[in-house]
Amino acid sequence: MTLLRTVGLLCLSLLLFVGRAQAGLIFHADLTTGAEAGANSFADQANRGAPTTGPGLGLGAPRPLSFGTANFFLNDAGTALSFSATVFNIDFTGGQTPGPNDDLVAAHIHAGGAGPPTLPVVWGFFGSPFNDDNSPGALLTPKSDCTAFATGVGGTCSGTWDLLEGNLTTLEAQLPNILAGRSYINFHTTQYTGGEIRGFLVQVPGPATLTLVGLGLLGIAGIRRRTV
Repeated sequence: MTLLRTVGLLCLSLLLFVGRAQAGLIFHADLTTGAEAGANSFADQANRGAPTTGPGLGLGAPRPLSFGTANFFLNDAGTALSFSATVFNIDFTGGQTPGPNDDLVAAHIHAGGAGPPTLPVVWGFFGSPFNDDNSPGALLTPKSDCTAFATGVGGTCSGTWDLLEGNLTTLEAQLPNILAGRSYINFHTTQYTGGEIRGFLVQVPGPATLTLVGLGLLGIAGIRRRTV
């Protein structure tokens, strides 16, 4: 009975999610150092026997690898892409750690056609360029859609990329690249100005898929109940 109740609650949450997802598209990104290209990342740390630590803070000591996650919502009209991101082990204020290497200097969304692993900046939300024109963060120095953790190292960011905003481009022009999986979110630090962590935007399975998953879970729970 407990299993059936638990699965029922899970299916209810899936159905509620389906109701919201029908109004647009949802994307997810896992931000890692390994997703960076070439010398901009810590990706070779594992080859040096230190898979969980990155270069020092500027004072000689190693530091934990940075990482994060981000979620995006494209409205049904395709006129606004909202996002929220949480990042760990990058210094959002310049004062969360004693050294400068991990200081956040810029954060953007990159996108473009098929080509090299490094794509152009198309919309910035921390530092320069900053393209969230309707954000209160446009009045800050540096311009920012981000907030540092009250304790610990890292912070959160959230904003909305509107249809005609962008860095020498627009959301309207970049939608084909985003929908084709040719876009990523990137956080740049003092040490890795080309990007310390990034993650490609991956579309979350559609409502029909989630509904089938929910029905499948209910079916399994029903069979399990009859056999115990």
